[in-house]
Amino acid sequence: MSEALGRRQAQGETQYPAAALLLRAEGELANYSAWIAGLFARDFRRSFPGGGRVLDFGAGPGILAQGFLERTGVRPEGVELDPALRALLIQRGFAGYSSTAELAGCYEAIFSSNVLEHIPDDLAALRDLHERLEPGGILLLYVPAFQAIWTRLDDRVGHFRRYTRKDLAAKLTAAGFKVEHSRYCDSVGFLLALAFRVIGSRNGEPSAWSLRLFDRFLFPISRFLDHFTNRFFGKNVYLKAIRKPIAPLPPAEGRG
Repeated sequence: MSEALGRRQAQGETQYPAAALLLRAEGELANYSAWIAGLFARDFRRSFPGGGRVLDFGAGPGILAQGFLERTGVRPEGVELDPALRALLIQRGFAGYSSTAELAGCYEAIFSSNVLEHIPDDLAALRDLHERLEPGGILLLYVPAFQAIWTRLDDRVGHFRRYTRKDLAAKLTAAGFKVEHSRYCDSVGFLLALAFRVIGSRNGEPSAWSLRLFDRFLFPISRFLDHFTNRFFGKNVYLKAIRKPIAPLPPAEGRG
């Protein structure tokens, strides 16, 4: 489904195929972006009330990193493959890296929104992130859900897959994590995506007015309905996983 993206990666190209669409989110999906940042900030504060080192994996221009900073007082570092987006991230005052190979040391928390689905070998990426976390550190993921609502937009932005709670949790477990909780988000968005399969634009891109309508009027309704639907369906999956703490050594026999 993402042959074009695969060709770009094989040729060594690093530009995100829908960077312009991502940049639109800051103005046209401001409430939605702020809510995602709030999810990450809330779970981080619960796990590390004293703060810690944080990484935004696939940080884009820093929209979520900025929201996270405003809510926690902690300035994340960012990994962003696209050089233009990474430049914007750095302009916002965040440390920006082109890959995890450039990182030094480990983190108490890593968060990532709508990134994992762009990576051909997502299990390898999860194992890499596992090694970047301190024991007891947390990974917070927000990813697209359900192949049933695959649209032309998924093709256009270079998705390889959409997830269910079950298969995402299985991959986290295979990568060495313990899944603490997961849920579906954005029930209204799920229903809109079904409709978009039929009446969406030819290029797969939602119009500016439809994004603003969703952000200001429909998303608040979606958040309310999610209280009843989050076990069953939604446009996205939100998941928190933990790198298992190192178990203490048993006491040596004969001591005491």
